[in-house]
Amino acid sequence: MLRPLLRVLLSALGVATVATVARAERVERDPKQVTGVERADRQPGDAARTVATGVLLLPRAAVELVFLATGSAASLIEEEQVVPRVHELLHPPKGEIHAFPTLFAETGSGFNVGARAIARADNLGATVRAGVGGAHDLVAESKLRLSFPKPLPFSLSLEAFHDERSSLGFLGVGQDPESDTRNQFLAGAPSRAATYRERRGRFIASAGTRVLSDVELLASSSIARRHVLDPPDDGDTLSEVFVAGSVPGAGAVTHIVYSEVALRVDTRAARGTPASGVLLEGYLGQASGVLNTDTRFIRTGGRAGLFLPLIESSNILSPRIALDGLSDLDSSVPFNELVRQPDFRGYDNRRDRVSMVASVDYRWAIARYLAARLFVDAATVAPELDALELDNVRPAAGFGFDVFSRSSQLGSVRATFSPDGFLFSFGFGVSSGFGDRQHRN
Repeated sequence: MLRPLLRVLLSALGVATVATVARAERVERDPKQVTGVERADRQPGDAARTVATGVLLLPRAAVELVFLATGSAASLIEEEQVVPRVHELLHPPKGEIHAFPTLFAETGSGFNVGARAIARADNLGATVRAGVGGAHDLVAESKLRLSFPKPLPFSLSLEAFHDERSSLGFLGVGQDPESDTRNQFLAGAPSRAATYRERRGRFIASAGTRVLSDVELLASSSIARRHVLDPPDDGDTLSEVFVAGSVPGAGAVTHIVYSEVALRVDTRAARGTPASGVLLEGYLGQASGVLNTDTRFIRTGGRAGLFLPLIESSNILSPRIALDGLSDLDSSVPFNELVRQPDFRGYDNRRDRVSMVASVDYRWAIARYLAARLFVDAATVAPELDALELDNVRPAAGFGFDVFSRSSQLGSVRATFSPDGFLFSFGFGVSSGFGDRQHRN
């Protein structure tokens, strides 16, 4: 375990020594060739940056040591050209089809392993993915995208999706479901946590254009079929935990059409690598039940994030906030359509009509295509915006590593610690966005 670390330290020392000697030789030969900007030893703001560096030094060093302790991981990514090869798989030349494995694993959710194929021809791209994690845990999806670069960058996508998940949980609504009077628990129920299975199918049509260099306008519409069933194995079902009829959508099949428009401003120069900038997004959508599904509701919300360079341009401190809301239109809302918290990196097991997730990430590049991150999240839900309570948030903190190309994230591994317990997740070839109601709800 010490050999790889020692090898890295010696290599870094050697590079630094050679650079210092070469720089000294250049100065001795011709002092006039020394370039740079003359400035005072201290500048306004240096004190704050020094304090920030000191605060982050220990946790940053700990995370880097965890990574370096894996031995050959850094050299594998850098020397074996892993990321360029993966990027080539994800962006095949025209007329070629590339296939590669996918993997997702998370504490409490099991794992899912499968494969994805991608093809491209002129302005047309297509992808197909299938994965399985057990007899009642599977996923299949396909996507067709047509892109036009002029007069404005424009894309049109058609998607089909089907999955089945067997171990979903429902604690009730609210930040503290056990004390929330809206939940009607059965007297003498063995548990206050119910488990259910869900089969889901969805078709999505979406269009997007970049009206300015940093401004995107997005529109989408989908029809989704969701069937809530009892879990295949022993567990506390919805009917064993909650009073019959008190959980809208329990045991039902729903068909819902959802349409949304969104406006996004993203000034970052790159989406994958650590980069500075600003992210702002707002959305508005309406859902209507069809085929004997009686529900109508509106979704609205937004996201905001600052990506600030700290000491170096590849060290990014990013405070972010996500706010989501749902308003019913004189009808009940199925429990599995209530607002979730996918931006929270702890256990996403709270639902309600309003959600807020605040987070702070510190992300820095370790190798050419590898970044580490430290993060802290805080999340809360409420029946309405005015009822959000900041003194009762659920915290989560952890660290992780991202493998990325310039344009996108390719894979990640993450460890999260919270009062609900430890959560470990790993993903490769499975897309994940900041927001996006059509895919994540």
